[in-house]
Amino acid sequence: MRKAIRLAIVAAASVLSLALGQQVITLQAWTIGPEDASRTRATNLVAAAEELNRALEAQGAAYRVRVETSFETTSWDNYHRRLLLAFQSGQAPDIVQTTHVDIGAYAEGGYIVPLDEYLRRYPSFAEVIPELWKAVTYRGKRYGVPQDTEARPLYFNKTLLAKLGWSRTQIEGLPQAIREGRFTWEDLIRVGQEAVQKGVVRPGYAYWHRPVNGPDFYQFYYACGGVLQDPQSGKLVLEREALGCMYGLLARLVQTGVMTKSLLGTTWDNWHNAVSSGQVLFASAGTWTWAQWATQYYAKDHGGYDYLWRTFGFALQPAVNPGGRPVTLSQPQAYLVTAASRNKDLAVRLLSVVTQPKYDAKHALGSAHLPILRTTYVLPEVRQDRFPQSVRYMLDYTTYQAMSPDWGVYADAVFRGISAVESGQLAPEAAVELVARDLTAKLGNKVDIR
Repeated sequence: MRKAIRLAIVAAASVLSLALGQQVITLQAWTIGPEDASRTRATNLVAAAEELNRALEAQGAAYRVRVETSFETTSWDNYHRRLLLAFQSGQAPDIVQTTHVDIGAYAEGGYIVPLDEYLRRYPSFAEVIPELWKAVTYRGKRYGVPQDTEARPLYFNKTLLAKLGWSRTQIEGLPQAIREGRFTWEDLIRVGQEAVQKGVVRPGYAYWHRPVNGPDFYQFYYACGGVLQDPQSGKLVLEREALGCMYGLLARLVQTGVMTKSLLGTTWDNWHNAVSSGQVLFASAGTWTWAQWATQYYAKDHGGYDYLWRTFGFALQPAVNPGGRPVTLSQPQAYLVTAASRNKDLAVRLLSVVTQPKYDAKHALGSAHLPILRTTYVLPEVRQDRFPQSVRYMLDYTTYQAMSPDWGVYADAVFRGISAVESGQLAPEAAVELVARDLTAKLGNKVDIR
């Protein structure tokens, strides 16, 4: 798919250059979904380049822009390896789209450049939701342009809750009950056990989290009151009590039969098909999952979005204790300009064009991500779309991963603890100490273990 997109763009740009006889400056941009619904991360850049060329023509500029894009539908691991190889070999494109978490490592490696001096030149950037600039700011400098954001809801199957005897009022009121701290993780476990006992779902199918390592697990840690990073020094933080609370909750989900101990390692295709087809009562996923289910999985052939609205509801991730604060987690995507680019100002100008409501809305509505511009939310097509309007409040409860060059080491250690706890190899307390020792050995004073 990547080759097809690149060839189509080069062909269109070549016709333009031949017709106008202008100097053509080529900008390369690498993007990823990996879900196919997020293809607009690449195609919006193509449309923005066409708009930029019209502006350049009106200005009488002596050059035009050609954009070569790639769009990955492979795994994030493969994409990150491709980026790192390009950075290290000096073959990086002008623009890369990636998660905001990568900024710390890429900035420390000298692979990307701070953009503050460029951002001030283009007024469209002023409409970015201010909170999102924090997600691309490292050591006081902005290294990226937010591309989209999202939340990670708790999806619940309304049909299955009805089989448990829940009334329509109870089902529709669940998101507010979670928001107010009246429905906690213990309540979810209780309902999940009931669903298993009554045969509404199979044992281990009452709740599922993601099946592989990833950001979502830190929602548990934050719900337990944990802190990941010192805001002043940027130093990573591991709080034993919060991690123990998180591991204890995960262990309890398995021990009560609410979640299967073999969930980790399940393929994403099997995970999505099981949840979207109604085999799982509760599941933690992303807002973009809504579009994935409607266009790629079970729902595609069973009514698409209409099926989803009939079958599923969504809420924040519950609080741990009654009256506590529920959470979600966001992992904003960002466009970064590489140090290897010879046309940094032009690259940022292209990003200023794509950072407009019409492109923001097209991506958000097509991929079920959330808009990054304040002005996008007032567009008629966005106001009329139920999903982004229904989940927008979740950004008031959102959290982020740490943005540190050592985040990968930290996250891998915590995930090893998750695997050990859920498989029954270690008790939560022992897993905490294992992670603490591991991080001390690998990161030393780069992590503050409390």
